[in-house]
Amino acid sequence: MPTHPFKLRCRRCNQPVRWPPPSPRCPRPTCGGPLQPIRNIVFDATLIEPAQQGMWRYQHMLPPLPDDPITLGEGWTPLLNHKREPYQVFLKNDSLNPTDSYKDRGAAMLINNLGDAEVVIDDSSGNAGAALAAYAARANVQARVYIPVDAHSSKLDQIARYGAEIVTVEGDRDEVARVAEAAANDPAVFYASHAWHPGYVLAIQTIAWEIWEQLGRKAPDWVVLPAGNGALLRGVRWGFRSLQKGKLIKSLPRLVAVQSDHCAPLLAYRKGEYHATHFQAEPTVADGVAIPNPPLIEAMGAAVKKTKGRVIAVPEEEILPAQDKLARHGFFVEPTAALSYAALPYLEHKFKPGQTVVLILTGHGLKSN
Repeated sequence: MPTHPFKLRCRRCNQPVRWPPPSPRCPRPTCGGPLQPIRNIVFDATLIEPAQQGMWRYQHMLPPLPDDPITLGEGWTPLLNHKREPYQVFLKNDSLNPTDSYKDRGAAMLINNLGDAEVVIDDSSGNAGAALAAYAARANVQARVYIPVDAHSSKLDQIARYGAEIVTVEGDRDEVARVAEAAANDPAVFYASHAWHPGYVLAIQTIAWEIWEQLGRKAPDWVVLPAGNGALLRGVRWGFRSLQKGKLIKSLPRLVAVQSDHCAPLLAYRKGEYHATHFQAEPTVADGVAIPNPPLIEAMGAAVKKTKGRVIAVPEEEILPAQDKLARHGFFVEPTAALSYAALPYLEHKFKPGQTVVLILTGHGLKSN
């Protein structure tokens, strides 16, 4: 049997925390660090339930769930062949989740672990807020989403149509997060933080597990993905690491975190040039990665380093052309999702003939219209 992932500890101070955690971060007032599984999760293929819908085929390797979990059918998105020679490129199209982004996985996990909370909140530039609003509506729970004043109108409309309360905040994404975290001090509020809550990352592991199954129970050589707050990067790493611990793959895929050169704090961190109080960012069309000060940047850096991966900062002027090129192949994604495709020319000299490369497409193009 696998190690149950609902036994948590603080990454910073090792404080043990039971699942579900009372807050997204370490409860020690002097710490507030990120939470993670107390031991490495070991994937057990005998526990897969193919008859279960979407990502819940892996429910026995996820934290405890209600007998009848709330779901909108998230997960098990297509993995489609894009290029065969001299290396193979596959597109993992997670824009085909119920609210059109990969963040449905995390929202589904957290909405099933609300406890007695009367209101569920998050801070978001759009996709996480839309996911939370939809799953809260499904659960008949009030959602409140804190967003920057310049959030995309299409995402605002999606959040509002699910019936969530929208609170606009002046300032950048860091300020939006500060306002939301202050609101979470209310005991009736559950803070479903997609940046901090370990449940989000635990759910995103399912992307890695699906890729492994869809490739014929093999790991790819490379996985290329957008990186903002880092939940996708960390979750994919956790997922493949659990497969390695289960002796189902020999080595981890090399993870490539992609950002815009207008906002590339992870690249600055890797170069030893990052200082949270001084880092300067410019506006980017890839609003999903417009996070100038990711709270878990050290963990993001570790995910890249420990998989022998890379960080790519794509020139801002190349993002929309990459979005158009993907559309010409039948994949209409938002600019943030196009980052993975835009990074390919900067990686091709690293790929060896016959290697397998997976690009994760994170959000649908209608979100940017």
